[in-house]
Amino acid sequence: MIRERRSAGYRRASAAHHAVALVAATLLSPWLALPFAGYLARAVALPGRGVKVPVVGAVEIAGSAALLLTLLLVF
Repeated sequence: MIRERRSAGYRRASAAHHAVALVAATLLSPWLALPFAGYLARAVALPGRGVKVPVVGAVEIAGSAALLLTLLLVF
């Protein structure tokens, strides 16, 4: 979302990567599907929208916190 923000190929690859990660996470635990669905939505919605770097960082921190909270509650 920062370095390759103008690359359509990178955006498609990122969305595909996050879709595969969502499937893998769901197979491990349905609860893991929640944060990974958010990651997929982020990978599809944010790139190419001119989002400022601090906002991208805040979204990344929120995603990391969501995953940590999910892992602590589920496992």
